[in-house]
Order: sequence, then structure tokens, then C-alpha cells
Amino acid sequence: MSAWSTPEPGVRVRTSRCYDMNSVLLAADGHAVAIDPGVLPSELDEIAAAVAEAAPRFERVSLAFTHPHWDHVLGRPWFPGATTFAHAGFSDELERDQDRIALDAERWIRDAGETPPQPFRAFTPDLKARGTVLVRLGPIDVVTYDTPGHSGSHLALWLPQHGTLVAGDLLSDIEIPWLDAAPWVYRASLKALHWLFEQEDVRLLVPGHGPVAHGRLSGYRRLLRDMDYLLHLEGGVGDAWRRGLTLEETRVEVARMDYLGKDAAHAMNDVHAENVRFAYQALADSATPGRIG
Repeated sequence: MSAWSTPEPGVRVRTSRCYDMNSVLLAADGHAVAIDPGVLPSELDEIAAAVAEAAPRFERVSLAFTHPHWDHVLGRPWFPGATTFAHAGFSDELERDQDRIALDAERWIRDAGETPPQPFRAFTPDLKARGTVLVRLGPIDVVTYDTPGHSGSHLALWLPQHGTLVAGDLLSDIEIPWLDAAPWVYRASLKALHWLFEQEDVRLLVPGHGPVAHGRLSGYRRLLRDMDYLLHLEGGVGDAWRRGLTLEETRVEVARMDYLGKDAAHAMNDVHAENVRFAYQALADSATPGRIG
């Protein structure tokens, strides 16, 4: 099966061998927008060739990044002269995590049988956004939605001309919500996208990892499933907290939950255990200091 697909007219998706990560390519009138180009050097060579074919002039190329995690940020050196775009807090997170990103990238690239071309270096995007704003990248409109919870500077990108939501690391069909903050932060992001699904003609959802979702209802179901997971997570952790259980005891209790990817090929068990920690810590932070187990 080809790594490339065209699930919506004008929207090309390339799925990486690394954890099924999706890169998105849009082209119109000699302009191109690549969203989260990655991951492996050979795959970036392919994406760069496709971009060059669609937009031979580098000043008509834009790169958009949904968030600053290692697998989403490696593509910039393949597009010299391109305009880069991300959340206003993106560069701070990237600078903070530069060494870890470089190590993770080298490990995954070598494990895939390829050679890292150069060490990763943090960068500052040319264009930055915060909140819900319209950004025009050449002839292509992008509407941003702040969606923290997996990353503090996470953006979901709505492409109204294509009826497409590029969700970053949200709304995957192979991942549960992957927290880096209290569960309510992630829930607030899902509520923002809930409004989008209610108000707009979302014909295609492209998550950061795994299969795309065709049609509004298909994407909406993913949102409701992820909201349900978070509510059950918070309920289970809250019950354990009220019973006075430690963090490790709570993890044992809440491990009994059923959730997407439990014991699967891309197992979410470790992610779920960390999500329990974030939920537990949120309760500890709102209660008497020193209670965390």
C-alpha cells in the first residue's frame, strides 16, 4: 500500500513508517503548504520532491507545525527559504526540549535503518499564532485553534477551503488522549473542537497518527470517545483519591479501565499510566500539599 493518499481533493497525506505519523501537503496556484513534514530522511526527501513539483519557487512554500514534539519538527532543513508557522509558544518549548528531541530523533531514525543527516537544532517560526485566528499561507487559508493538553503550544488547524481538520496529536484512532497536563486542559481543547464540528462542514479529519476519518460524524465520534476516556479517567482517579490511595495504588486500580490501544501493537498502557499521574497530580495540587503518594 502506498504511503501517499489523497483523501480529499487538494489534500495529500503521507503516512510515515514511524508510528503511522501523518504529514499533510496542500498545493494551489504554484504555492505549497506542508504540515508536520516528517519523519525519516527518506520520507522527507519524498515530501520535499512533491513540494518542489507543486511550488518550484521556495518563497511560495510554507511549513506549518501543530506542536513541538520530535516527530513533528524534523522537516525544516529540507525546505530552505520556506516560511515557517506555529503557535506563539512553540519556540520556547522547542528550545527547552532541543536535546531530548535530538536524542529521540536519532534513536528512531537509526532503528528504522536510516542515517540521521544532522543534529536537530531548535528554531523560531516566522509566523506565530495564539487563539482562533485566520492565517493566509499564499492562497490557502488556515484557521488555528489552541488545543493544549498534549503540548502547551499545540494547534489544531482547520482548512475551510478543503473541509479538513488537521488535528495534530488529537483525535487519533490508534491513541488515547496523551496528556502533558491536567485532564481538564485536554477536555477544554476537545470542547473547542466540538464547536468546530457543530458549526463547520468537517469532511476530513487528519490526526497526527493513524487513519484519517472521513465525514463529520466519523470525526465527531472520535472526539466523543476521547472525552469519554478522560471523564472515566478522572472519575477513577477521583474515587481512588477519596479512598486515600497512593499514586501507585491508584495506577493499579485505574489500569482496569478499558481504553483504545490497551495491549495493542502500539500499546497505550504506559501512556495511560502517565495519564493517571497527571490526573492524580491535579487533585494533589488542588488539595493539601504533601498528600501525593
